[in-house]
Amino acid sequence: MKQYGKIKAIVAAVLCGCFIYSGSAIAADGPIELSGDVIEYDARTDMAKATGGVRVTRDGGVLTGGEATYNFKTQEVTITGGVTAVKDDMNLTADKLFSTANQEYVADGNVVAVKGENTLVGPQIRYNQATSDISMPNGGSASGPQAEIKGDVLSGNLNTQQYHAVGNVYLNSKTNDVQSTSNEATYSGNGQDFTFTATGNVNIKSPSRNIITNSDNAVYNSAENGKLVLTGNAVATQNNNIVRGNTLTVYMGDNINIK
Repeated sequence: MKQYGKIKAIVAAVLCGCFIYSGSAIAADGPIELSGDVIEYDARTDMAKATGGVRVTRDGGVLTGGEATYNFKTQEVTITGGVTAVKDDMNLTADKLFSTANQEYVADGNVVAVKGENTLVGPQIRYNQATSDISMPNGGSASGPQAEIKGDVLSGNLNTQQYHAVGNVYLNSKTNDVQSTSNEATYSGNGQDFTFTATGNVNIKSPSRNIITNSDNAVYNSAENGKLVLTGNAVATQNNNIVRGNTLTVYMGDNINIK
């Protein structure tokens, strides 16, 4: 059961590619080229503005849009109008892409970021380079070959590999056939195993195991034979057999068992 540990790779790979143009994410000595139909440059502020067919290139990456401003001193950039970013096997589309003074980089408006087989989708993706925090305040999803997570609000940290979702939360293990819906959930993984906690109207199912559970709260640990502890109005159903209790423990690993 290794799926949710892969979320870090999904998010990190996409974000590192998406923000290749912002701050120290770019190699310091890499030359930059800014082109457009009309270019305005202010030597006093070291600011440039490009409009019409804007193209920014650096270190093999290409960023395009309708209009852009670029600060050559701080390397802060704002680009709007059908934004695309491409580098290696990464591509991003958004209405707007910009960086801020506190090392936060934001892709805004119909954001779709793809890195290999991994995809982030949402109205907005925010990334803090100093802390490795990410947030999707208006909701969205992160998906890859093994796992998917959705929520009305998503946040997390690429270093700690812990992520939090609030509102209409959906977690899906594609490879191990475990799906969860809840009001709120937190999960963390190490690339091998993972844990998650879910609260509020928790529903977990595994069609291949013919298991459905409902509870107020749930805690799952893949490293303990898929141990799932349900608390509060807990109900587990398998093959038309129903078990009820305030606390139930379900093992959904190699040896399926309900206690």
